[in-house]
Amino acid sequence: MKLYIYAVLVLLLAVAFVQPVQALQDHSEHQHSADPSDEQTQYVCPMHSQIVRDEPGTCPICGMDLVKKEPSKRVSSEGAPSPEFTVNQQQQQAIRVTTAQVKRKTLQPQLSAQAQVNWQQSAQYHVHSRAEGWVEQLYADIEGQWVEKGEKLYRVYAPDLVVAQDDYLQLLDSLTEVGDQQSQQSFKRRGRQRLQLLGMTEQQIEQLEQSRQSQYEVDYYAPKAGYLTNLNIQQGMYVNPGQELMTISGDQGLWFLLDIPVRYADQVKVGQMAHVSSDQVDGHWMNRIDYIYPKMDEQTQTLTARVPVSDSINRLREGLWATAHVELAEIEDALTIPVASLIQTAQNNRVVVQTSEQAFAVREIKTGLRVGDEIEVKSGLSAGERVVTNGQFLLDSEASLQGLQPNADKQPEMSTHDHGSH
Repeated sequence: MKLYIYAVLVLLLAVAFVQPVQALQDHSEHQHSADPSDEQTQYVCPMHSQIVRDEPGTCPICGMDLVKKEPSKRVSSEGAPSPEFTVNQQQQQAIRVTTAQVKRKTLQPQLSAQAQVNWQQSAQYHVHSRAEGWVEQLYADIEGQWVEKGEKLYRVYAPDLVVAQDDYLQLLDSLTEVGDQQSQQSFKRRGRQRLQLLGMTEQQIEQLEQSRQSQYEVDYYAPKAGYLTNLNIQQGMYVNPGQELMTISGDQGLWFLLDIPVRYADQVKVGQMAHVSSDQVDGHWMNRIDYIYPKMDEQTQTLTARVPVSDSINRLREGLWATAHVELAEIEDALTIPVASLIQTAQNNRVVVQTSEQAFAVREIKTGLRVGDEIEVKSGLSAGERVVTNGQFLLDSEASLQGLQPNADKQPEMSTHDHGSH
């Protein structure tokens, strides 16, 4: 009986002790939750947002006094987290934040492109052999040599040409036996045409008619004046029909070929004016684009635009590099921002927008052409908004630390490992 009474007394004392302790704990928790600001108060460096402390002090990097960090994440009217973050005036002054207004205006873009001098294809004459034979004498034997129209290029022995001369002389001897005068003229015309197709000139044919003797070696003459380029013939060579022996390039037939970046493909048009100059030679050339080649260069990712130029090859050598400025069409009512405000990354283009006196937000935008110190905005901004032009990179870093980038919710999650399973 005594043992039973003793156990009851111990149980009552235990209950009496536990209840005050629980009440004390509940009261402590109530007091703690009543003032959450003590846990949330943090201090940050105005210049280095990654330096965060729970008490005042100085930044270990720059030595500046840490300032109280305001609650950064806001809540929108729908209750969802807002992409805005707060930066007080003291912090803005420390990083020297400046802003500019988003404006609408007319832009006059001008494209600068690399250009190179090339021969005009229409100004080049390709000299081919008209008959099989051997080159007995080469008169024009230096590539780059200037030749006049009618100047001797080479002399060839061609058996087919000798046979054609003999046939023509026999035809002349037998003309009186062929029908009427009209038929005689027709036969004679066909014989002369055969000799011309084999490369003989009118003067050489007339000389043949007068001498009545075939020439075993026949000279070939320059059909136009110009420079010898692509000289593919040597004395003593055997040549055959279709073989290109040399190219004669005219003095005035030049082009500037412009390398146009693909992003300007929709802006560059035939008929636009191009101003060309070079650091290598004195002068300024101006003409309109007359053709844009449809094929893109796979190596440089550029299109080629052609600008004819009237100048001598003595001044503009083939292959000379120059700079061309193309007058593009005006862009009316374009939404523009300073180039200095743009943050360019491999993922996107973005800006930091000041939404109120102490609130900022990072905004992804689509950009167009750059004109001077301004750039066209296709989407992402509205006229009248203000973008940060100085200090935007520090603000962008702050947004990244707080997970407030425009594509923050699209970032892949870091993989986790359950070490307990190993």
